[in-house]
Amino acid sequence: MKKKPDLDAFLGGGAADIADRTELAQQGTATKQATGVKVHREQKVFRLPLDLINVLKKEAYERSIASGGRVTETELVEQALREFFKIKL
Repeated sequence: MKKKPDLDAFLGGGAADIADRTELAQQGTATKQATGVKVHREQKVFRLPLDLINVLKKEAYERSIASGGRVTETELVEQALREFFKIKL
């Protein structure tokens, strides 16, 4: 007859995953706190020319690869608008 599996060993195996998630969450919180003030955001929908959309997608992808973190198209549009209107956060 087979022995019953050791449930403590099985459940303890997920401890590393939980520790990784906790560490990532703490890093994300630290990044948000480093940026400063939380800004209220609302959704705005725009229709853009296809060539501009493709450049935006490509730039977001390249910056994500270069930085090792996620860079969204929204962040790029916000950055461009702030520079255009000379708005400091």
